[in-house]
Amino acid sequence: MDIKEKVLKEMRNPKIYTDEVLSYVESRIPYVFGVVCEKNMSINEWQPDETFGNQVGQKTVLITVRMFDLWETAVIDTLAKYLKKFDVNVEPAHDAVGDLIITFPNKEKMIWEIKTSQGENSFTGATHSSSKCNNYILINYSINRSMKLSLKENKKFVKDMAVFVWDDMEAKWAGEPTKHNSFTTLKISSEILEKRPEIIVVGELEPKKKWCNFVREPSADYN
Repeated sequence: MDIKEKVLKEMRNPKIYTDEVLSYVESRIPYVFGVVCEKNMSINEWQPDETFGNQVGQKTVLITVRMFDLWETAVIDTLAKYLKKFDVNVEPAHDAVGDLIITFPNKEKMIWEIKTSQGENSFTGATHSSSKCNNYILINYSINRSMKLSLKENKKFVKDMAVFVWDDMEAKWAGEPTKHNSFTTLKISSEILEKRPEIIVVGELEPKKKWCNFVREPSADYN
């Protein structure tokens, strides 16, 4: 097993995400929902569904965008710690190609994009997603919108999650830019599941006729 294979195997260690990354995110919820935590409110009290009319999906987008920096930093910092034993360097990418760079001892670089989503069975990207790198860390999750948040403890705020670590991604982002839409969508086909079962790290992929459903793992199952 060469060093790249060892790194990929370690990146698919579920404990990285169910223990370290999740703990990092939940312990820093006050950084993104400060007033909500200070007032001991829930997300639904802070932003009632009624506020969004018939576009409640915008509430999900708002929450996902706010929380992304936590997930991104958690993944980068945790991988840096876990992959250090292989003499590789993990750091933020700081460019339009990806979110993190893994530099191997021979100076070869592997660029990764981190995507998070609360959508049921897909991830959303910008129209330039197709021109980015093709290595992805995909985190799909849901939160407890009725839970009272605090400045101290917010364990189990993330109800469940699924994680996929997908190197050399074969799938393509679907969607073309228009005047009214600048987003693309990524789904995972049943065919991909047959070819690349190793991309599943946390949760499951449930194959349907064409696409897979994401089966999140409840956070209550984690130690």
